[in-house]
Amino acid sequence: MRLEPECIGCLFNQMLRAFRLLQPHNSRELILNAQKKLMDYLLTFNINENAAPTLGKVTYKIISELLGNKDPYHDLKIQYNSLILKHFNEIVKIIEQAEDPLFKAILAAALGNTIDFASQHEMDIIADLQNFEIEDLVINDYEKFKKSLRNTDHLLIIGDNAGEIVFDKILIMIIKKYYPDLEIVYSVRSSPIINDATIEDAKFINLSNLVEVIESNDAPGIIISEATDNFKEHFAKKNGVILSKGQGNFESLYGMTLTQKDVYYLLKAKCNLMERIFGVKIGDLIFKKKKKEF
Repeated sequence: MRLEPECIGCLFNQMLRAFRLLQPHNSRELILNAQKKLMDYLLTFNINENAAPTLGKVTYKIISELLGNKDPYHDLKIQYNSLILKHFNEIVKIIEQAEDPLFKAILAAALGNTIDFASQHEMDIIADLQNFEIEDLVINDYEKFKKSLRNTDHLLIIGDNAGEIVFDKILIMIIKKYYPDLEIVYSVRSSPIINDATIEDAKFINLSNLVEVIESNDAPGIIISEATDNFKEHFAKKNGVILSKGQGNFESLYGMTLTQKDVYYLLKAKCNLMERIFGVKIGDLIFKKKKKEF
C-alpha cells in the first residue's frame, strides 16, 4: 500500500503510544527527538513506494534505538502468550462444542486481533469468545474460504501479533481436522518488531511442533524483496491459499498482484483508512477474500 493521507498522523500517534506504554516516564526531549527523526525520514520518502511495512519498520527502529533495546516489547509478548495459554483448554473446548467449530475458530482468530492488552482486557477473553457470532464479521467470506481450502493442498498463514498467535494455533488444529491432507505453513517475523510474533513466540506456544513455522522479514508487514527465500517459495506457491492476519499484513498485500492463488484477510479495522477502504467502521471485524483491486 502506498502512503495515504491518513497514515502520517497515525505514525506519530503510534510512536507516542509506544513510548507511553514501554517507558511512561521518558523525557519530553527523547520523544520529540524520535518524532523529528521520523519527520526527517518522511521528507525523503518516495510516496509511491509500498509504504506500510517500510514506515512501520523505520518508526519502531527509531523507538528501539532511543530506548537502547532491540526488543522493547519482549516482556509484553511473553505476557500476551502466557495470558492466552492460560485459557487454552477452555478456548479449545468452546470451539469444539460449537455448531461449526471451523467458523468458531475463525472468530477466535479474529478475536485475537482485537485484544488490547494495555487495557487489561484479559477478564473478557472467554466471555467475548462465547458471545461471538456470525454477525460479528461485518464482511464474511467464510464460505469462499472453505471452497478455497477444498481446492488447494497448500495454506500459508501470515501471522501477526504475540498472544494472537495462540488463537492461530487453535485455528490450525481445527483446520487440520477438517483438511488432514492440507499442508499448512505459518510465518512469523525474522526478528523482533513491535509486538509481532517471532520464532521465539512460536516455540514458546509449541506451534513449531504442529506445523512448519517460517520467517518472513523484519518489518510489521511483508516486504517481498527483503523476505527470506523460504518465505518467498511458499508465498509464490501456485494454486495455494494465503490467510493474512492483521492490518499490517493487509496493508502490505493491498494493491499487490497475486495471480493463481486465493488470498484472505482476517483483521479488525483499527483506523480511518480501513473504514474508507472496506466501507466499515473502526472496530469492525473483516474476513475478506482479496479481489484484483484489493
